[in-house]
Amino acid sequence: MDEANYLAQGLFLFLLIVFTHWAGYKKNLFSLLKITYQNRLYPVWGGILTLITILCYMFSVPLIPWYAPFIVLLMYFALGHKEQFLSLLKDQKTLPKTSLLWDVLMGFTLFIVSLPLLSFVGNALEIILSYYFQMEVPRQYIVDMISQIRDNIPLLLFIFLLICVLVPAFEEFLYRANIQTWLKNTFSPFWAIFLTSVFFASCHFFTIDTVAGKIIVLASTFISSMYLGFAYERQRSLVASITYHSLMNTLTFVQVLFIG
Repeated sequence: MDEANYLAQGLFLFLLIVFTHWAGYKKNLFSLLKITYQNRLYPVWGGILTLITILCYMFSVPLIPWYAPFIVLLMYFALGHKEQFLSLLKDQKTLPKTSLLWDVLMGFTLFIVSLPLLSFVGNALEIILSYYFQMEVPRQYIVDMISQIRDNIPLLLFIFLLICVLVPAFEEFLYRANIQTWLKNTFSPFWAIFLTSVFFASCHFFTIDTVAGKIIVLASTFISSMYLGFAYERQRSLVASITYHSLMNTLTFVQVLFIG
């Protein structure tokens, strides 16, 4: 593909970015006006247990199964902070429209709005790093795994369920419901989203080997995490951010499966 085609694609994506975000702004999609600092502080021990859970989830910790601290985290909330735990999943007091269907719609809408920007950033970085800096941009480990098992239907369905349903729910509970809410003890919603996104992106640093790959993954993951944070804070519902996260993972899954 020549430079003229690259420029044409880039211009098209840029116009889409402007249009989708303008439309989202006019419809108050990014509004956080009704969300202020926590009325009830998120418990410190909840945050510590969440960090330990993320550490065990990312790395193999001797003598500690990855799910053990997660179970302890759930027990901690169930035994001492049940009402607060339920509000992390779905806060009925935040917005007038609080149905689960509306939360799904908001997650889907933010997913559509964010796609042009994510595509623009990913493609631009890949072109710059590979064409101008001659850097290799390999695929993530999970992409190679999906490619290798595409003929094994039962295993493929299991991986789909894992990647597109269970992992989004698990990660959104840890990062958005817990880390982001914990940060709101100190910071405004925007900065809580921003700092959570920095942390979330950093946790994906090890999903790819090369420097170029890490740059693209970090940038793309940070941007998508900002939208995930907005989805969660706007609706104060984990369903909204899980919907977005699941759609992103499903898109990647389908692309690998049918495009390669």
